Amino acid sequence: MLKYCIYVQYWCPMYFLLVRRRVNGVAIPADQLRKVQPLRADVHIGDHQSEPLGRVATQAWVFNPTPGPDVIPRLHDAKVNGMAQLGININGVEEVDGVLYAQSWWCRAE
Repeated sequence: MLKYCIYVQYWCPMYFLLVRRRVNGVAIPADQLRKVQPLRADVHIGDHQSEPLGRVATQAWVFNPTPGPDVIPRLHDAKVNGMAQLGININGVEEVDGVLYAQSWWCRAE
């Protein structure tokens, strides 16, 4: 659900509580996953040139309004593989120290 800003002619960001479900491609066990502190994130998805893949790919990232690196590694070949009333699950691969690892984000509506 997008909210419209009354005084500005832009859409307001929709924030999610994002939990990264893997570390270096290995799934975090359910008992530990419950303890992970979610990141409040403005998640964007779009098709862009992917440096690690060497081609255009669908990417998901956390929008950073300030100059600098991404807040967390981008998902390349991102795909929304589940969606319900209160959240979405996004899968893809992330680049960490030059290595591509499987990653999944659980994004709950704030």
